[in-house]
Amino acid sequence: MSLLIADNCINCGACLPECPNEAIYENRSASEAKDCKVTEGIGVGDGIYVISFDRCTECVGHFDEPQCAAVCPVDECCIPDSSVPESKEALLEKAKKINPGKEINPAKAWGKVRTGPMAGKFASA
Repeated sequence: MSLLIADNCINCGACLPECPNEAIYENRSASEAKDCKVTEGIGVGDGIYVISFDRCTECVGHFDEPQCAAVCPVDECCIPDSSVPESKEALLEKAKKINPGKEINPAKAWGKVRTGPMAGKFASA
């Protein structure tokens, strides 16, 4: 499952350099200019950072937790996008495809988002 940036984003930019997949953009137009898709209704009006579900892997294969959520100063700003369900295996494959040449570690994953409702909470499985 991809993550998305909620409306409570303060546009601080802390998340932008942390994403190992370059899935975060300053606004919807910037994402679309790179031909990367954003969930319908998210980032409308270009006043909020967005995460492209084409590139987001929840940091699976890279880190033990999503880095955007880890550095964000706003609670529950980087949250699961339930409209884009993906298994851990699918996220690992996406990470490999997006990052050819980078080491993707299957042990680097966190879990409950893909298997049940988390209500915006991130926790290790």
